[in-house]
Amino acid sequence: MKFLIVLISFILFSCGFSPIDSSKRKPFEVFISYDDTLLNNQFVNEMRKKGSFLNFQFSNSKDADLNIRILEHTITKYTGAKDRNFFAATGTIDYEISMQISKLGKSEEFNFRSSEIFPYDTNKILSNEKKMEDLQVMFFFEAQNQLKNFLYLYFYD
Repeated sequence: MKFLIVLISFILFSCGFSPIDSSKRKPFEVFISYDDTLLNNQFVNEMRKKGSFLNFQFSNSKDADLNIRILEHTITKYTGAKDRNFFAATGTIDYEISMQISKLGKSEEFNFRSSEIFPYDTNKILSNEKKMEDLQVMFFFEAQNQLKNFLYLYFYD
């Protein structure tokens, strides 16, 4: 068993495998432009809170290293299946964000979509709202995590 672990470790390290370590990389200087909507404001505020996770240094200048433009950003909420009394039994939230990202003449479009189905309790409307808020925060985190990977793939030299 030990031989197998040593062999796998040797293979991984000899081929150059290593986890991404953003702490040693220079942060992106980022300018974000977006329409002034509640959803966009919440998303950008979450991005600012997680600036070190994303390896971002936010700028107010369009001359920043990286320009991000939020093109489309939506959350759609609706009820799905019905229970025996014909009340909603499940809720569904669909999340989508599209961004145009550019750096020194190079431009790529980032798209993220996700969906979540959750049990909908007609007797506890406030707890349903709390579930939807928690799902929104989860969607933001997932989108930012995918954005980070996307940037390292296409924009890091």
